[in-house]
Amino acid sequence: VSVTLDRVVQAGALASGTVTFSDGVNAKWMLDQMGRLALTAAGKPGYRPNQEDIRSFQIELQRKLGAHGY
Repeated sequence: VSVTLDRVVQAGALASGTVTFSDGVNAKWMLDQMGRLALTAAGKPGYRPNQEDIRSFQIELQRKLGAHGY
């Protein structure tokens, strides 16, 4: 699982970026001002990563956000 942060944050978001899951699916993520996380995989409506990928995404996202002062 690979997570990146956008240099220019999406409108209405505290932070945003992209994630690539182990199955090769790329998705956009955003964290809003209320701390809610949204995940959208283009061309894959209803996509749900597996549990291991979700855990890896959460850990990597926390690491990246922490490194940027969030």
